[in-house]
Amino acid sequence: MNKKRLSPKSVIFYKLYLINILITVAFICIISLICSTFSSKLILNNMISFQEEMIAEKSNALDERVKQLDEVVNTMIGEENVFRLLMTNESYYEKPTMLLKIIKYFQNICSNNSLIDGICLVDIKRGLMITEKTKISLSDVSYYDSYQRQNSFVIHQTEDGQTLEFVKKLEPLKGQKNVYMILTINQEMFTKNLLIGKESEMIKSYLLTQEGEALSVRGIDEIDPDIRSYLYKQDKATERIKTGNKNMVLYKNKSKVSDISLATVQDYTNLLKEAGTVKRMIIMVSLFMIAVATVIIYLCSFYVYKPLKQLGYKIQGMTVQTKQEDLRNEYRLIENVVNKLQIEREYAMPSVVKDSVNKLVTEIFDQERFNYLRLLLKQNMEFELNVLVIVECEEVDADKIVMGFMELIKNHREIEGFYSEITAARALGIFNTSLSYELFLAQIEDLRKQLEKQGITFTCCVSRGFKNWENTNLVYTEMLGTLERKFFKENHTLIYETRPIVAYKNEYYSKEMESCLTKYVTEGKQEEAIQTLNVLTKDLSNNATDIQYTRFVYFQICNNLIRNVLDLGGKLPKEFNEKDIFKAVFGADSLLDLEKMSEGILRICIDNFVRKENSYSFNVEKAVAFISANYRNDLSLDNVASAVFLSAGYLSIIFKEETGYTVLEYITYIRMQKAKELVLQSPPLRIKEISEQLGYHNVQSFIRYFKKHYSVTPMEFRKK
Repeated sequence: MNKKRLSPKSVIFYKLYLINILITVAFICIISLICSTFSSKLILNNMISFQEEMIAEKSNALDERVKQLDEVVNTMIGEENVFRLLMTNESYYEKPTMLLKIIKYFQNICSNNSLIDGICLVDIKRGLMITEKTKISLSDVSYYDSYQRQNSFVIHQTEDGQTLEFVKKLEPLKGQKNVYMILTINQEMFTKNLLIGKESEMIKSYLLTQEGEALSVRGIDEIDPDIRSYLYKQDKATERIKTGNKNMVLYKNKSKVSDISLATVQDYTNLLKEAGTVKRMIIMVSLFMIAVATVIIYLCSFYVYKPLKQLGYKIQGMTVQTKQEDLRNEYRLIENVVNKLQIEREYAMPSVVKDSVNKLVTEIFDQERFNYLRLLLKQNMEFELNVLVIVECEEVDADKIVMGFMELIKNHREIEGFYSEITAARALGIFNTSLSYELFLAQIEDLRKQLEKQGITFTCCVSRGFKNWENTNLVYTEMLGTLERKFFKENHTLIYETRPIVAYKNEYYSKEMESCLTKYVTEGKQEEAIQTLNVLTKDLSNNATDIQYTRFVYFQICNNLIRNVLDLGGKLPKEFNEKDIFKAVFGADSLLDLEKMSEGILRICIDNFVRKENSYSFNVEKAVAFISANYRNDLSLDNVASAVFLSAGYLSIIFKEETGYTVLEYITYIRMQKAKELVLQSPPLRIKEISEQLGYHNVQSFIRYFKKHYSVTPMEFRKK
């Protein structure tokens, strides 16, 4: 039997084919090796970058907690009994009644602050130690010497175990007196959400004191001596080291407000091993895929036509034939299937129309979607008048009502549009007509009566006529309000509006009214102020149609009135702030409630108004001016006290007494007032830019303070 021999051209073809395969194999292997190597490095770098960002955020959180502790110390110093004890050496201030008040004050702080388990005041000159439990003589304490030269965190060994303490050295009388305020820290609350890592985890974090002692999630932790040495000497924020058989990344962020550091140790040895395994797997899978592809290409090169022919036979069983044709031509069979799919497209049209109509009225008007509907339904939509129609009916009648409106569009050349179900019991039509608004209403009413004769009842709401398609979503929103207000009065009827659509304008609120009310308040003219407010209420009651806009008018009046009174030197209760006014206005149930609330604010403003020249003392005035000029900087109680040449404790007492705020609360208040202006600024600024302008180094801290002050995030405030 003779064997079939290959032609010379075939031999050359197969040789080239094999050479191409070998080159492809080599190329794929090289590409796989390069990609896997760089991808593992990229993964490691991304992981390090992610950890750096996370540790930076945790470091900011750590600084916030240290600032809280520092503020607690400043608050304690500012307390009258403690302040007097520190500032004098008279024995009168060491009497049991005085010390009992101080101890009780310390107990209140411990119970109200979850970060603090205990408080200790050490007066070296008196040889006295006062805790939240008792008074102790320093001669009876053997370990207070460890607090010398400390102004930071220290880990202290006691009978009950190891404790973390925050020690702040004070010098009330320079060169004459040294005092230590020592806060025993609740380790669990202080390290909550700061430290991570257990025995099985590859990432562990620690709090390092200046003495090199480490605090982990398990409490005081013994870490590897080599790693401790690296961390203690580490100057850079991130360093990679190799110790033994392990590859490590060390992160260290020093606190900006204390000598404590947040350190993290990441073991990526297993990551390198897994990357090597993945690299080998990629190469093996690539080789396998090349081998499979080679076989497939080889087989397909001999059977190019056969799969197409088999497909044709399968298609023949799917295609519905109206006459006998020669279906052996596979391309004709494919053409028949395409035609069939085109027919099935008609069945999908209702869903497409429904989705498009719904989005045109509930979202910002999309001209491209609108044009697509025009082409799909063959509607020109070029008449002058545009109208929306909402129909609410029983679910069983929905199809018949839709057919009725479709017939209306089909039978009247003067009416074009789209009509579709939105829900099972609600349908929506977008109409364009050359008829007048009254004639269009007559056509809708005729259709409703025709359907009623067939036993089909429904409520039909027709919008005002409008010309600009971009107002579609606004008109739809108004229709829903109209439908909601009138639905319960009379069902199964025709509802429509005859007034033209207009954009809302601030026609009831004006600067003149605001200035007039402010003038009446400052002059004590209560009757005139209330009469002006009553006139506004009556006007809104007779003419306004939008409830939210009415609330907005009252909010503007009340908020700006209070702001003007405060700017003129008036003193008002602390609860008269923008957040509480906003809650009260938008929580009112009626126009009468809004009027009563506004009258109450007017009366209190008049009763509490005091001229600016009788406002603050000279020192507090200087402190307020300094804060207003420097709120963008990282201010503290000590900064403000130094600027006005007072001690922090004394300034804290007089500032709280005259303004009703602590110094830090007032700094936050000034920042939040400026934040509101920046959030509403046009063009809008990014939240990160606003936080930087206000002196916040962390965006999340700014958002937290803003939400605490206004009850919403900056983005939500901007939307409202």
